[in-house]
Amino acid sequence: MRKLLRSVFLCLWLIFTLAPLGAKASPGISSASLSLAPATGTFTVGSTFTVSLFLNTGGQAVNAIEANLNFPTDKLQVVAPSAGKSLIHVWINQPTYSNIDGSLKFQGAIPNPGINTESGLISTVTFRVKQVGVATVKISDSSRVLLNDGKGTDILGNTDSGVYELILPPPAGPLVVSPTHPDQTKWYPINNAALGFEKIPAVRGFSYVLNDSPVDVPDEISEGIKTNVVYTNLADGIHYFHIKSLGADAWGGVTHFAVNVDKTPPATFPVNISPSNYTSRRQPIIDFRTTDAASGIDHYELKIIPLDGSAREALGVQDKNGTPFFIEVNPPYYRELGLGRYDVVVRGYDKAGNFYQATEKLTITRAVFELVRGEGIQIKGVILIRWPYVWALCILLLIILGYLGRRVLRRHREVHEYLESGALRHPTVAPKLEELRKKQKDYSSDSGKGLAAVVMLILMAGAMVLGSKEARAQVKAASVLKVEPPIVTLLPKAISNDEILYIGGRAGAPEAEVIVYLQNKTTGESISQSVKTDQTGAWFYSFSQFFNPGDYVVWTQLKVGDELSPPSPERSLVVAPLAIQIGGGRLGYEELYLIILSVLSAAFLGIIIFIGYHSYHQRVKSKRLLEEIRQAEESVRRGFLVLRRDIEAELATIRRAKMSKELQFEEKTREEKLLKDLELVNNYVGKEIWEIEKELGS
Repeated sequence: MRKLLRSVFLCLWLIFTLAPLGAKASPGISSASLSLAPATGTFTVGSTFTVSLFLNTGGQAVNAIEANLNFPTDKLQVVAPSAGKSLIHVWINQPTYSNIDGSLKFQGAIPNPGINTESGLISTVTFRVKQVGVATVKISDSSRVLLNDGKGTDILGNTDSGVYELILPPPAGPLVVSPTHPDQTKWYPINNAALGFEKIPAVRGFSYVLNDSPVDVPDEISEGIKTNVVYTNLADGIHYFHIKSLGADAWGGVTHFAVNVDKTPPATFPVNISPSNYTSRRQPIIDFRTTDAASGIDHYELKIIPLDGSAREALGVQDKNGTPFFIEVNPPYYRELGLGRYDVVVRGYDKAGNFYQATEKLTITRAVFELVRGEGIQIKGVILIRWPYVWALCILLLIILGYLGRRVLRRHREVHEYLESGALRHPTVAPKLEELRKKQKDYSSDSGKGLAAVVMLILMAGAMVLGSKEARAQVKAASVLKVEPPIVTLLPKAISNDEILYIGGRAGAPEAEVIVYLQNKTTGESISQSVKTDQTGAWFYSFSQFFNPGDYVVWTQLKVGDELSPPSPERSLVVAPLAIQIGGGRLGYEELYLIILSVLSAAFLGIIIFIGYHSYHQRVKSKRLLEEIRQAEESVRRGFLVLRRDIEAELATIRRAKMSKELQFEEKTREEKLLKDLELVNNYVGKEIWEIEKELGS
């Protein structure tokens, strides 16, 4: 009987482990579900609570279960797992848990005919609360419930996780309040915590401590009867204040109070626009993600600001001074946009209200080339080149390419002819060879026969010198008034002279007047504009005109009634020359560059295709020619070396004759000619020939 049971269990185990993992229930089969009970609850730090895992088979018979659970290890700890009371009859693997990985695993089987239940208990687990916050015990997607159909069909369809609120124990000592951090469940961007606690007449003192332990007991040394305390420069994170009071006879219970501090904004992040910041795609994908070390990311807000008239029209913005809304979004974000240029502003907020703001430029443009059937080629949706002009441009381009190709072909043929005829006819070799032959006739030398030439290529480079203009500084004085200047939060660092300038921010008063000043640092010319703040103090203004290229400074003032605030700090702005004024319109350099680039690209492509073959063969033949020229040069130098020896031998004969008698006029003339020819030969031979002479002498 035992052998039979073992065989049955072994067969069941093989079915569970070897069943196809991808087998799923057909649409006609009801799905099973796994759930936790209780699904919600509130528990205090230091206490324990029990969670049960239940199975609903959906009216079907199942014979195997695999349940995997995950829990946050910083908030919960498994203290008492139990598999004693369970619908599982055979544990394929013993239930296990890890307080390091935050995992629980259950794998078991039920012998044939399986089990059909609406609320079958798989196991119970007891958790201890370690930290305040919200803890989610999740049933993993890798869990399975296998149907008793001989195929191991997975019919698990639904999983219900548990979400639990973890709080500090109720006050057992003095009542604690905080004007700076009143809510223990919220985060605050304040690192100075003020705490107050009540004192009843019988209390003779307090003992308290602030640390990072959720539950702690202060020592029994009284800090006095003062009913408040202030902690400064607290680090980001959760701090816990523990306090107890000294009564007439003994110390009382302990009250725990949480102080959540997060003064640091989220981590810096880029705004990634796909496929690129400059695209013809009308629905680009805007992606942005960041993290926050203390409180965590709460949400993202996004604002799209049009920079030109077409973008305004595409977004439906009528009022040039209308403030674009920040809208709450989740990454990635995408929407339909029209042609034009935009600034995409994204803010990432943490749970304390701190935010980091990132800005990226986006340009939606037309495709560079569009074929208009029956009309011609349209460039950037603006310039239409009709077909007769297109053919004329093509012919002109062919003429230019033909001229350049003819030059390359001529050079190729020239190298080929020199290689075929030999280096004797090359212009660099022929003069040397002719001079050598003349001297050979004078001194009857047969040396110096050979080839010589050198082919050299000269590469030229240029440099560009960039100039810079020195800006003048201007100092403005203003009397100190009670009204604070506005805060500027929206201002591009640089724009082009075909983009609309915008500025925005917050002020300390609603329905007040913000004066925006803009001054050219080079010319000193300045303008000012006014804009009203809304009910929350927010304000936004965009200039209607374009600005000339140059360096500018921007500052603001707030006017409330008759009071005028001091000027805000100056912000620098650069207007780059990126547009050409043509009559009443503007042609951006980007459009001009694209047109020129298109023409040049076509020309370069034709040239590369045409000269590719000839360039390759020219290089191959040039290498052969250079090698032959090098050998010929060596032969010519050796010939001059032999000629030099002949001259020196004749000079030696004349010198010996001078020692015995006085030279006649013809002999002196001959000596002068020999010396002159020797100097000429030395110029041809050079330093390298002396080394060759040593080799020949050895």
